[in-house]
Amino acid sequence: MKTWRMIQKVAVAVGMTYGLWLGSNVDATDADSRNAFVIVVLSAIVAISLCMPDKKDTETA
Repeated sequence: MKTWRMIQKVAVAVGMTYGLWLGSNVDATDADSRNAFVIVVLSAIVAISLCMPDKKDTETA
């Protein structure tokens, strides 16, 4: 489970960085801006899922 969490953290960092870079690029087209927005939203969803407790944590409580 720790490996999965590490992969999620890396995905959030890469997704946010790439999405923000793509969206703020001077030569970005409308399609680039839309794709960047989708990437940032998906990265945010993964980041929010990292804040959710594991099933293991809730079962032992």
